[in-house]
Amino acid sequence: MDRFPEVPTGKEEDNVYGRNAVLSALGSAPQLCSRVMISERLKGMERDKMIDLCRGSGIPWQIVKPSLLDRLCPGGRHQGVAVKMMPVGVVDIGSLPTQVTNHGGHSLLILLDHIQDPQNLGAIARSAEVFGADAIVIPKRRSALPTSTVMKTSAGAIARVPVAGVVNVARALKDLKEMGYWAVGLHHGADEELGNRDLPGRTVLVVGGEGSGLSRLAAASCDFLLRIPMKGSTGSLNAASAAAIGMYEWRRIIDKVS
Repeated sequence: MDRFPEVPTGKEEDNVYGRNAVLSALGSAPQLCSRVMISERLKGMERDKMIDLCRGSGIPWQIVKPSLLDRLCPGGRHQGVAVKMMPVGVVDIGSLPTQVTNHGGHSLLILLDHIQDPQNLGAIARSAEVFGADAIVIPKRRSALPTSTVMKTSAGAIARVPVAGVVNVARALKDLKEMGYWAVGLHHGADEELGNRDLPGRTVLVVGGEGSGLSRLAAASCDFLLRIPMKGSTGSLNAASAAAIGMYEWRRIIDKVS
């Protein structure tokens, strides 16, 4: 398909670029993709694979001048391909019980207490899928949302792990505890270390934002707080690294008892 009618672009539509990121978008969320643009310099099997995916999913595609991709992706390494797509949808927390998968009664949710860096959100989503988390919960305000940067950083995982939006973190934790979850906060000032206590089978892992960590209300709403043991003089881990360590510990315990 070398030409097609111009499709009006919604104000929320964004560009995802780079070969791996575009392949992830086409494979994970084709329903969100409205158009794929392929540089005329991209040849051979890579171009054929992109076109075959577009045809299989019914997504319009177009061979374009490299200069067009340069303008659409300023400062980015588009590698000869980009896709226009809508952001991943955020569901209401009330719908989570019908979406999460209960692995023998076990379930892990990741609640992010105002993570604002989209690259951190993307990295957390990638870890969440790898370690078997059922969903990510984020505040609707003052938080990173599932944008194209998150899609790229997460290698498409943000489209495969449900994301729920909440208005109030403390209220969300109360609601989740009523659903049978234990709220476990990662906090650098906690007395108890991660690894010294078995995490519950149904856990909400609460991860604080960049810089400030867990808010006072979020920490007070947790059933217990744990710190990650650390050496050296750095003093802290970024949010994505801390979340991944917490997820791994939950996965390790669940695999041991299952």
